[in-house]
Amino acid sequence: MLRHRGHVARLYPTTVQASKLDGQAHTARALWNLLHEWYTWGDGGRSARRPSKAEMDRQIREARTHPLRGYEWLATLPAQSTQQVLKEYLRAL
Repeated sequence: MLRHRGHVARLYPTTVQASKLDGQAHTARALWNLLHEWYTWGDGGRSARRPSKAEMDRQIREARTHPLRGYEWLATLPAQSTQQVLKEYLRAL
């Protein structure tokens, strides 16, 4: 029998750290919603041409480094986190 063992560690962030973590969590959720809107836009129940993972990754990187007006908040999320949100979103589909 294969056993999976995990390690549990509690975090006790300061109020500044907790605020930053909360902001990043909100940004990750907003990115998920944007990915969903982008991926399903114009679908209308039929199979439309959807962007590839590479194209989505490229555009997310571009949006983080050169954000459009109103999307500056994307830069608050670390690059690894944005890639993980994209990976989890595609896996969830």
